[in-house]
Formats: sequence, C-alpha cells, structure tokens
Amino acid sequence: MAEPTAFAKATKAIRSTIGLPIALANWIAREPLITGPLLWALTRGPPELRERLLQPFRSNLLARDANVRLGKFITALKICVALGTVKRINRALDALALNAWYLPGMKPMAKWRWDGRTEVVVITGGCSGFGYEMVKRFAGKAKIVIIDIMALPAELEKLLINNAGIGGDFNMVRHSHTKTDNGLIGDGRTILDTSTEFASRIMAVNLTSHFVLIREFLPGMLDAKKGHVVGIASMASFVSAPGMVDYCVTKVGVLALHEGLRNELLSRYENGYCIATTSVHPSWHATGIIKGLEDNLANHGIVVDPPSNVAEAVFDQVLAHRSGQIFMPRSAEGESGMRRMPIWVQDVLLGNVQLNPFSRKKSISE
Repeated sequence: MAEPTAFAKATKAIRSTIGLPIALANWIAREPLITGPLLWALTRGPPELRERLLQPFRSNLLARDANVRLGKFITALKICVALGTVKRINRALDALALNAWYLPGMKPMAKWRWDGRTEVVVITGGCSGFGYEMVKRFAGKAKIVIIDIMALPAELEKLLINNAGIGGDFNMVRHSHTKTDNGLIGDGRTILDTSTEFASRIMAVNLTSHFVLIREFLPGMLDAKKGHVVGIASMASFVSAPGMVDYCVTKVGVLALHEGLRNELLSRYENGYCIATTSVHPSWHATGIIKGLEDNLANHGIVVDPPSNVAEAVFDQVLAHRSGQIFMPRSAEGESGMRRMPIWVQDVLLGNVQLNPFSRKKSISE
C-alpha cells in the first residue's frame, strides 16, 4: 500500500487529537443520567455542593457576567436533559416495537433457546468477506450451510468438518433458524457506464436474492416459531454517492425489504411475531468489494475496519434474538440521518460543491 499523503496524515493526527474529547463531550451532553444530576445539583442541591460547582463562575474568566453565563449554562443543561430523556424514551419504545410490542419475556411463544446443536444457520456468500467471518463465528455453535458460487476455502472446510457444520439434506435447510444474506457486488461505475446486463446482475445478486431466500426459508421458521433473518445492507442505504448509484439502489432496497418484512411478520403471517429481522449497515470494511481502492481510501483519511467486527455483532444479535439495525462502526449510526439533511448540506458532504471552478474533485474510485 502506498504511503499516505501529508493531508491524510494531518487529518488522522487532527482526528486523534480532538476526536476523543469531542466524542466524550457529545456523549455526556446526550446522557441524561449525567446532565440530570448535574442540573439538580446546580439548582436544588445542598448549599455546599452548589458552592463547589459554582466556583468556576466566580474565580476565573467565567466570573465576568457570571449570573448571565450561569443562566445560559443551566438553560443548556435543561435542553440536554430534555433531549436526552426523549432519546431514552424513544429507544425504549423502539425496543418494545422491535419485540413485536411485547415486554421482554412476555411473548406467547417458547423461550428463545440456542443450544448449538439443533440450530441451522444458512449463510450466503460464506466463502469470503462478511460471510466468511460469520461462518467462522458460528462454527461450533450451529449447523452451518453455505450458499456461494466460490469454492469453499480449505480453512473453512476443515473448521466446519471438525465442528460437524456441513449438512447435505436440503429439506433440513428449509427449516433453518437463521438466514444471513452476505453476497454482494459493485465496481464503482457511473450510471452512464453501467450496462443493462451489469445492472440486472447487481440487482439479482444484491437484492433479488434476498426475496428468493426469504421465500424459501421463512415458511419453515414460521412453522417452528423460531427464526432470524439477517440482511447485509450498507451505509449506502442512506446516501446515493456518485460512482456507486447502482450499488446504493440495491442497499436501499435491502433496507426497505427488511422494514417491509417486519411489517408483514406483525400483520400478515401466523407466528410472525416469533421471527426476528436485522438489517446490517457496515461502512468501509476490508472485503473484496474495496479491493484496489485501499490507497485512495487511505488518502481520503478513511479508516477501513476488519469484517470480523460485523460478524461478531451479527452473532450477538442472533443469539440474543433481537430485531433491529446494526451500524458498523457503531458511531456510523448518526450518518444514517444524512438523507434527512437539507440538500445543500448533502452536496457539501458529497463533494458536489466545487470551491475551485477550474478543478474537478476526484472520487474515491478514481
């Protein structure tokens, strides 16, 4: 890999220096368990405690217009407490909704158990990338079935044989308990450079395959009153970046599919409340889809994560029988709101605004 540019090094240094304090301050401001007690202490706490907390407003630069500054600080604290509390309530209601509107342990179904012997996990694209890592993570914890056009790597073959992970009865596979869709393709073409044949192929591999496999395996899950459907989407589900529109379209589709599947499970299928669904949204990870882009990603200051962290998160989600969305890295969740941002903000973030009219900003894929 080429040596990172001076800009990339400077960007990394700046992020390392100020990133952690900013992230910590942001977390504190959004955590009502911290801002709430602080607000109480400043306004209703014991006199000696208030005196210690108010000391900065009396003994340094904050002492100037201290009452005004203190009033503004308390107002900001009230806002933080209110927003943090609303966020906590929103998360609790989301968790309740994702549990089919049942309190934990109250679903009218057999208790979710994972004994590691009777469960069947079907993993598409299991010979490389995210699927490869998921096979490794689930090995020994379930019977594993891999669906892939690639040959089974020797390492996985040995791993699965040692853990009795390969099953040959397809009727048994139809009654699997977990299905993860990992197969995906993309090559950074513009819309005008994308042929009809390639557009059809990327739709088939990245999106249509999900429909086919859900139709194949969901009936068995419903009969067993046990199952989890996991789909690998992307952070591209939330933004259509130039040079990868075809890929983004498929990932928006995976997100919509999982949202629609959950709605149908709650309203159309008997025992649907027993089935969990999860869409996974990785950012930049070291899989085959970014092969050849590593240098350019580094030059743009983008940190590429290992695919094993996605596999670990999916493993934990399945064993906990939780529905929802997984963002990797977890900090990327905030970026999912980009679609709701004003158009001009999206243009700035995507590099569509050219400050120098005589230069053309190159994309990552160039």
